[in-house]
Amino acid sequence: MIEPVKELNKAINADLNLAPPIDTALASCKKTLVIISSVLLALTFSGAKVTEANTFIFKITFTNPTGINTLLLLSIGYLLLRYNSISHFYTDNYKKQFATRVLDNKFFRRYDSYNDVVDGFIPDLLKPKKIYLNDDKYKHSSHSYLDYDLKVRLFFNAYIDLTEYDEHGNPRLYKFYLIDSKDKFQYLFALGIMFSHWFLEQFRQRDFLELYSPMFIGFIAVYSSVWVRLAS
Repeated sequence: MIEPVKELNKAINADLNLAPPIDTALASCKKTLVIISSVLLALTFSGAKVTEANTFIFKITFTNPTGINTLLLLSIGYLLLRYNSISHFYTDNYKKQFATRVLDNKFFRRYDSYNDVVDGFIPDLLKPKKIYLNDDKYKHSSHSYLDYDLKVRLFFNAYIDLTEYDEHGNPRLYKFYLIDSKDKFQYLFALGIMFSHWFLEQFRQRDFLELYSPMFIGFIAVYSSVWVRLAS
């Protein structure tokens, strides 16, 4: 049985390959997305209209300023899709780090090295499925063991991704959704812990904010523009 996971956490955080290198495609898409989103936000809240644009060769005059907002919305939609596809590799790595830090919280699992037992929210979640983390076959066998991690997703649909290996090394996959917990108060408390960790990441992890902020700005710009149109 793999307990505790502090060594894994150290390995992940110490892996310099997980930090985003200078990716020219990602940087270019990020810059364009932030600029266009900022322009749309300025037009939405200030009531200003774009009537003309100067290029290197000639000047363009817009006869339909309202259509500019539609063009900006479509551009932001495309850039959000492109940015998400480019940044997918980095966001996956950050999700792994984030999930590992969440699992370090003693609410999810508490490892007693003296008695060699594990208790907490995760062991209780697995018990109804007849999977016991403290089973001797996982503790003392060199072949049968459990490997699991947390998939946060959208918080409310988070689940434990568990792989059980038998004595022959054959894997068996399971998914245990946190919402299936019999104690709904424990489930809500688990959501609170995940959300609090995510909120703190915004201030403690600079790279995390740098990676997600363009998407936040883009979504806010799109939502604000659409809301103003529907309200008018």
